[in-house]
Amino acid sequence: MTGVDVRNDAVSARTAGRGRRGIAAILSHTGGSMLIEFAVLLPVMLMLTFGITSYAWWFLIANGVQQAANDGARAAIAGLDATERRTLATTKATDHLKNLGRYDMQRATIAVSEASSQLTITVSYDASRDGNLRLPFVPAPPSRIVQRATILLGGL
Repeated sequence: MTGVDVRNDAVSARTAGRGRRGIAAILSHTGGSMLIEFAVLLPVMLMLTFGITSYAWWFLIANGVQQAANDGARAAIAGLDATERRTLATTKATDHLKNLGRYDMQRATIAVSEASSQLTITVSYDASRDGNLRLPFVPAPPSRIVQRATILLGGL
């Protein structure tokens, strides 16, 4: 009988001061806090990582498309007439995109327009099937990338 009383006394002594101190003891216990912090911060970190990766890839593609337009416009300066300028610009822009190696030429469009004393080359690329632009957790950047370069035709 005394063993039962001792246990009851030990339990009652342990639970007697539960009130305010018991809640504080539970709240101050840090055994699982790192797991909770990880569960809260992991989606944020994944969103940041995927967002940086996705938009960096988009800027890489957009920069290549812009450079193709710039190279095409520079090459067009050497043309003597509108047909030759158009051919030079289109060829140079196409070669630039092919040399970069990451562009599917079936999804690229190159247009050259000439108005009075200006030549504009427009290079557009459909990046909708690029997997790096469709990563989870972040809104996708625009899938159609259009870049232009304009040069002034004529002498000094």
